[in-house]
Amino acid sequence: MVLPMSRPLKHPKTGVYYLRERVPADLVALVGRREIWKSLRTKEPAMAKGLHAEEKRKLDLRWKSLRAKPEALPHQQLVALSGKLYRRVMEMHEVEPGEPGIWQQTLRIVGELDGRADAMEQWYGESADAILAEEGLATDNHSRARLIQEAHRAFRQAADQQLKRSQGDYRPDPDADRFPDVSKPDEGKKSGAISIIDLFELWERDHLADGKSARTPRDHRQKLDDLVAFLGHDDAKGVTPKNVSDWTEHLRHERKLAAKTVADKYLSAVRAVFGAGVAKFRIDHNPAAPVSIRVPKRKIERPKGFTDDEAKQILNAALEAPEAPGNTSLENRRAYRWVPWICAYTGARCGEITQLRKDDFVKEAGVSCIRITPEAGSVKTGQFRIVPLHPHLVEQGLLKLVADAKEGPLFYKPSGRKRKDGVTQASYVVGKVSKWVRDVAKITDRRVQPNHGWRHRFKTQARDAGIEQRYMDAIQGHEDGSASVQYGENTMKALSREIRKLSRYSLTDSVARQR
Repeated sequence: MVLPMSRPLKHPKTGVYYLRERVPADLVALVGRREIWKSLRTKEPAMAKGLHAEEKRKLDLRWKSLRAKPEALPHQQLVALSGKLYRRVMEMHEVEPGEPGIWQQTLRIVGELDGRADAMEQWYGESADAILAEEGLATDNHSRARLIQEAHRAFRQAADQQLKRSQGDYRPDPDADRFPDVSKPDEGKKSGAISIIDLFELWERDHLADGKSARTPRDHRQKLDDLVAFLGHDDAKGVTPKNVSDWTEHLRHERKLAAKTVADKYLSAVRAVFGAGVAKFRIDHNPAAPVSIRVPKRKIERPKGFTDDEAKQILNAALEAPEAPGNTSLENRRAYRWVPWICAYTGARCGEITQLRKDDFVKEAGVSCIRITPEAGSVKTGQFRIVPLHPHLVEQGLLKLVADAKEGPLFYKPSGRKRKDGVTQASYVVGKVSKWVRDVAKITDRRVQPNHGWRHRFKTQARDAGIEQRYMDAIQGHEDGSASVQYGENTMKALSREIRKLSRYSLTDSVARQR
């Protein structure tokens, strides 16, 4: 049977695209089969094209490795190769390192491998062979043994860092840059080539080292993969402004994406990554810099915040959430009951509330407050803040709930399950609350966001109550960019005084009688 020209193949039932490749005749005996099938894990044609090209590249390197004549590898290259193992371990446990005891036990076992070549072969041999195959390399026994030694050092370093993370220390590894950037020394210098994904990795390294959101790299990588799929190549120096402009036109008019989405998501990601390449002298110019997209002024047909009726509808439904029938978990019932109310009286982002832990409820200067901090999860500005609680929240029993709760998060039960970068349990709860607002509270107008509507409404309510802008911004975690905000402090006394100006939301008669 003759296979079709290499391209993504769509599964007729699932719609998922696959790579399908014939194994070269001279390698069938070594591989043990005649065809390779691999899921590309996407149903998007453009995405599948880019992923197919990358998997095909890896497969070609594997064939090259199997055919290559074994040769000695220099030490610098071996250290660079071991860096791949280090980075994989770090990425695998990026957001959930697990319990300290696991890594303490791992380090104890790793320490027992020192000087035992046979044991290290069993521990690292398969990984070393996989890395060599990915790079299309074949080496002699001596170099392979040295690579296993370097893999041992790299894994120990990664395990040390994961132990620190599991104990709450997420500072960057000061020795992470000991691994050379390339697997084959001077190869890049000879050809002058650099891939778009190389630039992405340069940008990503700085982004994460600066303590910024782990979700952004995943989103940026998807946009870069889309560009690679459109271009049909990964040569960063071969990208022109016209290429980028044509891509944005394709996104707008062929893929039917909104101009704002293309400008703020796709073009912004490419501009940032290529900008990092220019800043680090890997490329001479940023091909995305001169490209612009005219974003039409958006029609505003209603307020961005909830109306009075919508707010009361959500809050009254929230009061009844704990008694609602069904098998909803305790944590979800808490979220439906309290997250809308806390958002209503603080104007906080929903994700800042769903990540609250018991010890984030504190007293400052005698005022009951919540502490919103990046330590608990995602905070857009990366800055912690203390927000006083409105007396109405206290009267409803919020602090009693907190006092009776177990240590840890209030609105979800911690799980060690591995999730995608940037996807946390708290963000999952945000989605649950959003769905509850639509399905149970019956806020079906799609022109208002089911959670973010509180943030807009708070500003409106605060203005009606006469709260000064600087206090609004301090409570909500907004920054106006002026130098004056850097002078002086907003005390809890002042913030509590201002937040008490907000009018109380009324309870339904039935719930009021129950209380």
